[in-house]
Amino acid sequence: MTSVPVAGRKNLSRVVAFDREDGRFWKVDGTYIPPHYPGTGDAFASVIVGGLLQGDSLPIALDRAVQFVSMAIRSTFGYNYPSREGGLLERVLTNLRAPVTASSYGMME
Repeated sequence: MTSVPVAGRKNLSRVVAFDREDGRFWKVDGTYIPPHYPGTGDAFASVIVGGLLQGDSLPIALDRAVQFVSMAIRSTFGYNYPSREGGLLERVLTNLRAPVTASSYGMME
């Protein structure tokens, strides 16, 4: 699993994951947000693992993690919180209960 910029689309970032069980790649696109906060990678991984343990498929867990971390970064940036303190994850914890729509993620060809 990794996040990569999308060629030719400066404001777009893509998270890509490989499902070893069925040999498919999954992607979730999101708006690139420039601030960096320590701990967001750990939060991302935690949401993925939590989703998988609760029965989410890999693409659903992946999408949930992308949306959660994106909202945490936006929320933190909006509060002008010091980046060295990490993201304000508790502000967006309720977003983990939001439904994931099938149009949010896709399979890579």
